[in-house]
Amino acid sequence: MKTSKLILSILAIALFAILLSTLFHASTWSVFALLLVAGTITHLVKKQYGVSFFEGLAPEVWIPMVKEDFYPSNSFLNGAMDLSTLVNNDKINFAEAGADPTVMKNNTNFPIGYTVAADTPKAIELDYYDTDSTIVRNAVAVELVYDQRSLYTNKHKKALLKRIGMDAAYAYAPQENDPAKFNSIINLGANDSVIDGLIDLQAAYNDCDDDATDRNLVLCAAHMAAIAKEDKVLYKSIMAQPGQVLYDFKIWTYSKNPIYFADGTKAAYNAAFINGTHKKGSFSFLGNEVMKAQGTVEMFSKLKDPDIKGDKFNFQMRALVSSLRGKYAGAILK
Repeated sequence: MKTSKLILSILAIALFAILLSTLFHASTWSVFALLLVAGTITHLVKKQYGVSFFEGLAPEVWIPMVKEDFYPSNSFLNGAMDLSTLVNNDKINFAEAGADPTVMKNNTNFPIGYTVAADTPKAIELDYYDTDSTIVRNAVAVELVYDQRSLYTNKHKKALLKRIGMDAAYAYAPQENDPAKFNSIINLGANDSVIDGLIDLQAAYNDCDDDATDRNLVLCAAHMAAIAKEDKVLYKSIMAQPGQVLYDFKIWTYSKNPIYFADGTKAAYNAAFINGTHKKGSFSFLGNEVMKAQGTVEMFSKLKDPDIKGDKFNFQMRALVSSLRGKYAGAILK
């Protein structure tokens, strides 16, 4: 029995070493050796003194793991304006600026006109994002050499990012074609080029007199596949460097883009795709027209629960992702 547990522990260490070495681009054997040594020391200390290095679920240890580097480098959320520094008590207070001044040429009419500065104050509370609970069984945690709590804390972090990313994609993408808001929908036919659609979207932004310094385009998986067939060199370039600028857009990829009806209107949040009814969408936005913000992160835990024979924990994050004015958004549909 002990031999079986030892073999299972070594296999678990090996799998965890492969995972960590992949994430941090380190030698698998080196990571495996470090985990094995750390696990052995932990086991000996636990056996000799009854103390575990990973005892308990102190929030000051686990909350930073969720908060730090929350947005990975390949996330389109890096293209959005970060208003986290403006968060106060999980609320953002800001003002929407009033009208721009009028410019006159060779004016002969006096007194000249004026525009009164009339900013519109706004206060927005951050949304609540809650993960469901993870249970770490005491019997399992004792047998494992690696820290199961760390592994599952990272899973909570990824789950939060996934949901916030989906909300952001839906909020940033335009509802429909709306020239009054400078929102443009490029609705392609079945045989039309996605790259041509990208160029058409670039032209639509150029017509808005945008300075082309903060444009972002988030390509869905289907459109990435289409680009791979149209131009393999361009496809490889996009995959190699997320956020690089092509056709004036910082190019990102995302698998959970909103879908659209064939007439160019956005479907409901997280709607199931129906072939013939819906079209896949890639969307665009100006970085200074959309926002993201993070507030407090809380960890809720129950240690040594007698009913579950283990520890239970989950996380709550206050965050907000939104379009500021619903303007200057675009989409390519196919």
